[in-house]
Amino acid sequence: MNPPRWADRFLQWYCHPDLLEQIQGDVYELFYRSAKKNKTWAKISFIWNVVRFFRLKNIRPVKNNYQNNLFGAMIKNMLLISVRNFVRQPGHSLLNVFGLATGFTCAFLILLWVSQEYSFDRFHPETEKLFKVITHVNGSGTIQTYDAASAGISVSTVPEIESAAIVSNGSRWPHELCFRAEGKANECVYKNGVYANESLFSIFNFPILEGDPNPLKGNTNIAISEDMAIALFGEASPVGKMIKIDDFWEVTIASVFKNIPSNSSLRFDFAMPFSILKKQWGVNDDQLSENFFPVYVKTHKAVSAELLTEKLNTAGVLTEELREQKIAYQAYPLTDWRLNSKFEEGKNSGGRIEYVVLFIVIASLVVIMAVINFVNMSTARATLRAKEIGVRKVTGAMRSAIAAQFMGESFMIVLVAFLLSGLITQLVLPFFNALLSEPIQISLLTGYIPLYLFLFLISVALIAGVYPAMVMSSFQPARILKNQFGNTTGSHRLRSVLLVVQLSVSIGIIIFTGVLYKQIGFISEKNLGFDRSNTIRVEPTIRVLRKMGSFKDELSKDPSIVGIGASQSNPLTLGGGNTGVSWPGKPDGTRISFKTMGCSYDFPEVIGLKIIEGRNFEEKTSDSLRSEVLITEESAKIMNLANPIGQEISVGNAKSVIIGIVNDFHTGSLHESREPVILFRVTYDYISAVYIKYQPGQAKRAFEVIQKAYNNVEPTFTMRYWFQDDTFHELYQTEMIASRLVLLFTIVVLIIAIIGMVGLTTFNIMRRNKEISIRRVFGASIRQVLVLLFNQFTGVLIIALLIAGPVAWLAANRWLEGFAYHTSMPWEFFALTFVGVAALIALIIWIQSLKTISANPTQTLRSE
Repeated sequence: MNPPRWADRFLQWYCHPDLLEQIQGDVYELFYRSAKKNKTWAKISFIWNVVRFFRLKNIRPVKNNYQNNLFGAMIKNMLLISVRNFVRQPGHSLLNVFGLATGFTCAFLILLWVSQEYSFDRFHPETEKLFKVITHVNGSGTIQTYDAASAGISVSTVPEIESAAIVSNGSRWPHELCFRAEGKANECVYKNGVYANESLFSIFNFPILEGDPNPLKGNTNIAISEDMAIALFGEASPVGKMIKIDDFWEVTIASVFKNIPSNSSLRFDFAMPFSILKKQWGVNDDQLSENFFPVYVKTHKAVSAELLTEKLNTAGVLTEELREQKIAYQAYPLTDWRLNSKFEEGKNSGGRIEYVVLFIVIASLVVIMAVINFVNMSTARATLRAKEIGVRKVTGAMRSAIAAQFMGESFMIVLVAFLLSGLITQLVLPFFNALLSEPIQISLLTGYIPLYLFLFLISVALIAGVYPAMVMSSFQPARILKNQFGNTTGSHRLRSVLLVVQLSVSIGIIIFTGVLYKQIGFISEKNLGFDRSNTIRVEPTIRVLRKMGSFKDELSKDPSIVGIGASQSNPLTLGGGNTGVSWPGKPDGTRISFKTMGCSYDFPEVIGLKIIEGRNFEEKTSDSLRSEVLITEESAKIMNLANPIGQEISVGNAKSVIIGIVNDFHTGSLHESREPVILFRVTYDYISAVYIKYQPGQAKRAFEVIQKAYNNVEPTFTMRYWFQDDTFHELYQTEMIASRLVLLFTIVVLIIAIIGMVGLTTFNIMRRNKEISIRRVFGASIRQVLVLLFNQFTGVLIIALLIAGPVAWLAANRWLEGFAYHTSMPWEFFALTFVGVAALIALIIWIQSLKTISANPTQTLRSE
């Protein structure tokens, strides 16, 4: 029996040759002695003894040869010279470091944001097997796409599918519910949840921490998150306890699941079976199956989305009724949905990926600008170190050694900027998160990010250092020592090219930012066809609905309230579409998608809809659902009725009479074209929100009145409310976030550009110090000298504008095309940007040259 081979080799590797024989003999003797009693213990003892002798005095010394000493001396010399040059020229060095650090920080923040965007839904195991079922509806040639499928969908005939999860989610009742914390019966804790079939937790990676691993199989069960369990029960185990939802239905806590990560597209605090949703809505199985919900499927093995889409549109899945409605399903990879969820005419047309690409481009441009600054300032300063290089070459230094020296210096500066930007990124991340709706949860040390950062560091160091090193190491000693520099660096043309690139990027980003903000201003001021301002939306409970008359009467007593209405849906986010609308003379085979909205009789007047023809709804003791409707002008145009008032139409199976035509209004974001709308009356039992209009400037007073009236009719629930303006802005949350980020990075671009201009103008003034003094002696005015210095940048600025103008126009125009309604191209921004950049350059030149121009020229020439 022999001791462990790897441990013996480790001993031979680290042990000093003079001590190896003695130590190895001792551990072998101990091993064989122990092996007679217990072989396993002998091996463990041998390993322990090898480790025990691993001490400083026993370790093999490092070979001290000439090459190692020489290499160490070279590294030490390079570091010493780098530090000396940094200290000798602190202004130049700090500008380099600050410029690079600013660009790197911008890139790191964007890297974190992009990484989080790409990480969505990728924490699930076997993500290649997860698909979302989306629906395309062909309405007479116009295809609309919805991220939902029929609740009655059956995938049992598709052998590739392992299971399907049907999920009902949302941001209002019955998904946003009140729960009472244990021991705090008077406090309402609102949590958001989903209703789903029992496949939910088997398809997705939402780990069950405690309780039943399949909690949705019970008709009265609920599964809650860790945070919800703590909020309701503290540290005690909630499994098996009974709780009430909205103080009505009792459910049993079957499980506690791990908090869902922020990079999940499906997030919730609780999950309940559809049996409870049917109670909430008061519907049966057949009525529930008529609805469309998000549907997710998991396959047995990885299959193509095209094959699965084909299987989903077979007769076993897509019913004849759905086929008649020109509905088709598509299997869409779950991991693609976050970034590519925008569809036009049934085809994917992008989504958030457009902003991801935009910010990757911005990050790249910012880093390029920072590197350009570094290269420009390094080559511009080359003549100041020319004599040093000449002396070193005369004394025998090889060009490769000099190039390595300057590469080392460049690497040191890049490394300092890299480390500094990492620290700055961590410090500014909380402020960066404040700009985002979904704060970044990952760090620079997460996943593959450290590898990306290492590759980034090496790449930038090489790009930033190679050219300056090659230029400086190419100086000719004879010409240098005779002060015959001329254009020795050969870098003037390159600096001009790099400056053109830098100014082009700056001008382009500034123009794009201007277009972006003008479009956001256009959105904010766009007339939607109804009035969203000075309106509070209140979500009613069942008790409020039953006492709606008393609630409205109390509100109407206060002069700050000018109108009260109610509807099934928010006109800002109407969603959905109804293709089952028929009217007299409708051509066979025509399927037009109408937006339909149920509301109270006074709702059209409260939101400011104008009656174009006919009359408005009238107050009656009992609303008669769809017996009478209002249609928009667009609807009337589509129906092409000679006299629409009094005509009977059908919405599904309900027959209604057109009593009036109202103006067209938007029912979604301005990304989408305005659609025809039909409004019908419903009783208060079917509404989801009460809209209360108040006098301008009296929001505080109105809120107090609403709160008091609400508490009088509903003392047990906390009032849930929203301002319509806030909801409107949420429609453009992505654009708002993008605008803030673009503005931030525009400022960064300007800072980097200013740093570069300051460095170059300072060098040019120093290089032309003698020339300026001679011109001043011969009578040149300060203005003439300033014009002379500015003329150096005139050609560069014009070329930059000619490049940036068309590129910025193409990028901005493509972005505007993503909106069905957008502003015109603001050409004035192009001229203003050019004038502004020219003025900024002139200001920098004036500030940097003022001291030199104002100095006594005789003193300057005497020192020369």
